Amino acid sequence: MSREELLRLAAGSGLPVLDLSLGVPADPPPADPAPAAPSAPPARPAPAAYPASAGSDALRTAAAGYLHRRFGVRVPVEAVAACVGTKEFISTLPLFLREIRGDDARDTVLIPALCYPTYEYGARLAGLRVHRVPVDGRLRMRLDLLPAAVVGRALCLWVNSPANPTGTVEPLDRIAAWGRARGVPVLSDEAYAEATWAHPPRTVLAGGLSGVLAVHSLSKRSHAPGLRVGFYAGDPQLVAELVPRRRAAGLMAGSASQARAAALLDDDAHAAAQRERNARRVAGLVAELDRAGLPCRPPGGGLFAWVAAPDGRGTAFARRLAAEAGLVVMPGAEYGPGGGGHVRIAAVHDPAAVAARLALLRHPALAPTA
Repeated sequence: MSREELLRLAAGSGLPVLDLSLGVPADPPPADPAPAAPSAPPARPAPAAYPASAGSDALRTAAAGYLHRRFGVRVPVEAVAACVGTKEFISTLPLFLREIRGDDARDTVLIPALCYPTYEYGARLAGLRVHRVPVDGRLRMRLDLLPAAVVGRALCLWVNSPANPTGTVEPLDRIAAWGRARGVPVLSDEAYAEATWAHPPRTVLAGGLSGVLAVHSLSKRSHAPGLRVGFYAGDPQLVAELVPRRRAAGLMAGSASQARAAALLDDDAHAAAQRERNARRVAGLVAELDRAGLPCRPPGGGLFAWVAAPDGRGTAFARRLAAEAGLVVMPGAEYGPGGGGHVRIAAVHDPAAVAARLALLRHPALAPTA
């Protein structure tokens, strides 16, 4: 069931719609960071110039600086490049990788069993197969369970840590080593890295740049989804192959957006404040769900609670929440065949407001309706 259908159902509930279907916190956007005193006047692009598809020097330098400050990794500026938001990058990357690799036998994209739908969409857009990686009881990927024939056809492997929708935190160092040993590029979606609760934020780049790309989002770190700027960094050869292809496809973030993104990446204070707000909301949401009879495992990271539906039917439960409580959550089936018994609830509003809506469900409170 689509988000749009659930929004319409919630609008008919007679209550103001409380939308917990997207990871967009109910906070104002960050204020402009206070500019540092420049040593020289900033360079201004000519009014009629196209923006740099690879990213402006300021943006690439700021991204490399952020990676060093936050994760302790040094990445050459030429191994960093901009994208028009990470969703665009994720959906087009398999298409470019297929051309770069030039090997028709490498026709399979490996994705997590439960994951952001754009990983699958990007593979399909490129005319590639998709294979979902099995998981263990903690919902971590079990690469050792992949058939050798599947690994031999793998073009790339997507990993998302912390994961959307489950909040799982993956051992990125071991996954990177697995990919290098088999010639499979590891593509690490680190959009929620700043929302890591189990340990300090980590990146796949910590073990070296060869054979890996990390993808980072201003939408999540800086609560700036409308900016439509992200960046990718990693294997210098792979970045060098991607930049001209992406330029040829016309994929470029606007100059003003790049300048704003560079300033945000240079400023850690607003990101720390957003992280604290997110942490309080996630902990509060998990506590309120437990009180309502919907216990769930606290996520290792991310902005979502992954909740088992009381009757084992995630889509039906999402419909009930929308129709009876004006509460919009995402059915787990949207993230993979194994998610049908769950819903994903975003921790983006006051947990007390969510608790008040859960209390509106017809009695018995969480039993399925007839």
